[in-house]
Amino acid sequence: MVEIKKVPVNAPEFQSNGPHPKLKGVFLSLQKLFFASQQAGTGSSQSIAHGLGVVPAGVLCIPTDGGTVTYGTHTATNVVVTVTSAKHFDVLAWL
Repeated sequence: MVEIKKVPVNAPEFQSNGPHPKLKGVFLSLQKLFFASQQAGTGSSQSIAHGLGVVPAGVLCIPTDGGTVTYGTHTATNVVVTVTSAKHFDVLAWL
């Protein structure tokens, strides 16, 4: 017969209530995010207001029904992308 006992691990990282409150990337709730779904491409440069207040650290534009995406130079107010005309896409931007 095998007996299994639960032994507490004596390591601070396992005993803490969670990561440091300023640590980004672990909990999305601590990040500033922008998500826009079902935008329609025009075939030319489009500016989509993100409301983050600064230039995003990262932007991901996902075509949902085909097409291509070209990223422009994002600003503190807009995500700039060019998407194939009449193709739909989602945008995610974060700090």
